[in-house]
Amino acid sequence: MAQIDVSSIISPRPGRMGRRSAELLTTTLWAASSGAIVVSVSGEVDMITCVALRDRFVEQLRLTHHLVVDLSEVSFLGAAGLTVLVEVREMAQRTGTGLCVVACSRQVRCPLTITGLSDVLDLHLDVGEALTCQYVSPPLSPAQLRLVHPRQSDDLP
Repeated sequence: MAQIDVSSIISPRPGRMGRRSAELLTTTLWAASSGAIVVSVSGEVDMITCVALRDRFVEQLRLTHHLVVDLSEVSFLGAAGLTVLVEVREMAQRTGTGLCVVACSRQVRCPLTITGLSDVLDLHLDVGEALTCQYVSPPLSPAQLRLVHPRQSDDLP
C-alpha cells in the first residue's frame, strides 16, 4: 500500500494556525493495491471543518472506484459531518463509486445510529474489512466510462 499524501490539517482560518486550530481535523490519504483510496480522518467533524472535509472526499471520488472513509480517530461527529457523509454517499452513487465508512468508536456510531444513517451507509469496523467489501464493483474500463458534460446536473459539483 503506497502513501499518496502524508496529511493535511483543516483549520477554520488558514494562515492563523493556533494550537486549537491545528487540533481540529487532520486527514491522511493512501492508496491500496486494489486502487481504493483510504481517507483517514482524525479530530472533530463539525460545521467548522465539514466544508474542507467534503471537498477532500469529492476530490478523491474523482480518482477512484472505491473510497474508504476511516473515521476511527474522529473524536466528535456533528450534524454537519453527518450531512457531509450523506452528500458524499449520493455523489458516490451517481458516479458508481463504492463508498465504505469505517466507524468503530462510540463517538461516531451513536450519531449514525440515532439518525438512521447506520442503515444507509456501508459501515465497517476496520479498514481491512472495508477494503475487501464485497459490494464494491471493480473499476470500469475506459470503454465503459460514461462521459459527462461539465455543466450537466448529474456531474460532481
